[in-house]
Amino acid sequence: MLNLCVNPTISGSDFIFGSKKPVNRKVVVLGDGACGKTSLLHVYIQGHFPQVYEPTVFENHVQELVIDDQIVEIAFWDTAGQEDFDRLRSLSYADTHVIMLCFSVDQPSSLANAESKWLDEIIEHCPGVKICLVALKCDLRDDFKVQNELSRQGLRPVEYEEGLATARRIRASRYLECSAKHNRGVREAFLEVAKVSINSKSTGFTRNSFKEKFNSQHKSSTGTEQHQNNCLIS
Repeated sequence: MLNLCVNPTISGSDFIFGSKKPVNRKVVVLGDGACGKTSLLHVYIQGHFPQVYEPTVFENHVQELVIDDQIVEIAFWDTAGQEDFDRLRSLSYADTHVIMLCFSVDQPSSLANAESKWLDEIIEHCPGVKICLVALKCDLRDDFKVQNELSRQGLRPVEYEEGLATARRIRASRYLECSAKHNRGVREAFLEVAKVSINSKSTGFTRNSFKEKFNSQHKSSTGTEQHQNNCLIS
C-alpha cells in the first residue's frame, strides 16, 4: 500500500497569482545516484515519466506555486549522487532553504546512506537547514520481482514504518512517499516541501552548534512528534 501525504494547505490553483509579494526559495534534491530524484522532478515539471535513465550532473528548475495566497518561486536543484561529483555537488548548497533527502524503497542501502552519508554532508555544507525525507519508487514495494531479488540478498523493500522511523531520527520536518512512475503522491510531496520552505531561512546554526542541537534532540526524542496525513511534523 502506498502511503501518501495529502491535504496540503493551498488556495486555488498551484500556478495562479496571489496577492502577496513573491518569496524566493531554494530546494536541493539530494540522495543516492539512480534512486529516482531526476524522474521525480521530471514528472512534477513535465507531467510524464522519462523512459530513458540519464545520470544528472547538475540541473535546476524554477516553479511558481501559491500557498495560502502566498506566491512562492522555488528553485529545485537536482544533484548527482555519485561520489565522482562530490566536489561539484558541494557548490549547490549555498542559500538552501530545504533539502529533499530522497531514497528508493527498492534500495535499502539508499535509506541507510540518507542517515549517514547524506546527513553528514548536509551538516557540513548547510547546517540548520530543514529536511524533508522522501521515499521514491514506492510502486516497487509490492513488486514480486524486486522482492525476490532483494530476498536473495537477505533484504526486503523498505517499509513505510522504517522510513518514518528514520525521519524521526534525523529530525525531518516531513516524511513523504511517492511513485514518479505512476505519478502518485508527486504533487502532494512538492506542495508539502513548498509549505516547509515558506517559513525556512537559508542561514542556520554554525556546524558545531548544529551538531550539539541535533545530538541533544536525538537523545531526548520520545517519539511524540505530531503526525498529520503520514507527514512527520517537527
